[in-house]
Amino acid sequence: ALLISPVDRRASAATMTRAFRINLTILSLIALLVGLYLVFQALDGAVVRRRDEIAILRSLGVEPRWIRRAWLLEAGCLGILGGGFGALLGWIGAQSSVRLVGRTVNALYYSTSVQYARLDGVEFAGAIALALASSLVAGWLPARAAARTPPAQLLVRHALAAPGSDLWRREWIGIVLIAIGFISASLPPLRFPGGVRFPLAGYIASLSWILGGGILGGWTLRILARRLQPAGKHLIALRLACSHLVRPSGRHRLAVAGLVCAVAMTAGMTILVSSFDATMRGWIERTFQADLFISSAGAQSASSENRITPDTWRRLLAHPAVAEADIVQVCEVQLPGGKTLLTGSELGVSHRHTRLAWMQPPQSEDIFDRSRNAGLALVSESFSERFQLGRGDPLAVPTPSGVRHLVIAGVFCDYGNERGSIVVDRHHFAAWFGHELASGVMVFLRDGVNVDSVRLEWARDHPGLRILGNAHLRSEILRIFRQTFAITDALEIIGVLV
Repeated sequence: ALLISPVDRRASAATMTRAFRINLTILSLIALLVGLYLVFQALDGAVVRRRDEIAILRSLGVEPRWIRRAWLLEAGCLGILGGGFGALLGWIGAQSSVRLVGRTVNALYYSTSVQYARLDGVEFAGAIALALASSLVAGWLPARAAARTPPAQLLVRHALAAPGSDLWRREWIGIVLIAIGFISASLPPLRFPGGVRFPLAGYIASLSWILGGGILGGWTLRILARRLQPAGKHLIALRLACSHLVRPSGRHRLAVAGLVCAVAMTAGMTILVSSFDATMRGWIERTFQADLFISSAGAQSASSENRITPDTWRRLLAHPAVAEADIVQVCEVQLPGGKTLLTGSELGVSHRHTRLAWMQPPQSEDIFDRSRNAGLALVSESFSERFQLGRGDPLAVPTPSGVRHLVIAGVFCDYGNERGSIVVDRHHFAAWFGHELASGVMVFLRDGVNVDSVRLEWARDHPGLRILGNAHLRSEILRIFRQTFAITDALEIIGVLV
C-alpha cells in the first residue's frame, strides 16, 4: 500500500508545477530586461539634454560624487514610481490571466478553483525592490558619465562620450556571446528530485543570444548605412540618416538592443507555439483514429479519478455497431525518480488502428501480442527523457500484487502527459490491479454505421458518460492546447507594448 499525507500531496503538486512557474518567471524577467534598456536610454538621453546644467554645477564646484548621487536618486525615484504603478497594473492584469493559468493547471496537473489573484505586502515590496534595483543598475553608467565628464566638454556639442564601456561596443564580444549561446543550447537540463528538469543552459543560451544580438545590432547599423549611402545622392533625408549611422552612438546601439530583446521574446514565443501547434496536429491525426471516445462525465481535469465500471463499458461494446474497442485503464505509480502514469491498453487494437510516431520503435511484434507481452512495456518520450530509460532497459513497476519487472520494448512520441507514461497490455494491468475500471474507451464502429446516431443513443442511455465523436475530440484537444498556451499571448502583448 502507498500512504500519502496531505503534506505529501501538496509537495507533489508544487513539484509538478515548479517548471511551469519557473518558465513564467523567466519570461517575465525578459520583459524586465527590455524595461532596463528603456530606463538606460531615458537616463542617457536626459544626461545629453541637461549637459549645460551639469556643466554649470561642475563649474560651481559641485563634486562629481554628488552629481552621480543625484542621477542615481533620480533613477531610484523612477524605479519606485514605475515599480509601484507596474505592480498595480500587473495585479489588475492578473485578475484575468489567473483564469487562463488556472485552466492550464486544470488541463495539465490537478484541479484548482482559484478565480482571482491576491497582492500581499511582501509581493508588492518585492516588485518595488526589483524595479528599484533594475533602475539603479540602468542609471549607473549615465550617472557616471555625467559625473566624470569635464565641464568644458559638457558645453561642447557632441563631446559627451557614448555611454557604456568601449568593450561592449566591440563586435567580437557579440560573436562570442552568440557562440556561447550555441554551446549552452546543446547542454542537458539540470535534474532535481521528483523528475523535475530545469533548462538552465537553455536560459543562458537565450540570454547570450539576446545580448550578443544587441551588441551586433550596432555593427549591422554601420554596415547598413554604408550600403545605403550611394542611394543618398538622390535622397537628402537618407544621406543625413546614414551619416549618423556610419558611426552609431551608444544611444543607437541601446535602441537596437532594446528592440532585439523585445522582438526576440515576442517572436520566440510565437514561433514556439506555432511550431508546437503543427506538431500537435500531426500527433492528433496519427493517434486519434477511433470513431467515438468515451470517458466519465466527471473527468474534467488531469487529476480526475472518475472511472467507467466494467458493466457499463461491456454493455456499450455489446452494441451490434461496434467492431473493436480499446479499453484504457490508468493508475498513478511511484517510481524512484518520481510519479508517473501506468496505462493499460489493448495494444493489439491500438497497433491496428493508430500510427504512433516512434522515437525508438519496437524491434519485434511481441509487444502487440497478448500471449507474448507479459513482461514488456512501451514508454512515452517524456518518460524516457525524464527517467533516462530507453528501449531494452529494465523497469520495476510497483502494483498491488507486487513489483512487476518489465523490459522497455519501444519509446513513442506523446503530448498528452508531461510526467510520462508506461503502457502495458490491459489484461495484464487488470490482473495486477484486480479491477477493470476504465479511464476511457475508444470505439471503432463497423463500416456504414452512422456515428452520430450511435453517439446520441449512448448519450441518452448513459447520461453519466461523456461521449465525443472524432472531430469533436480533435477540436477539444486543440482547444485545451490553445488554452494551455493562452498565457503566452499576454506575455507577447507585454513584449510588444514595452
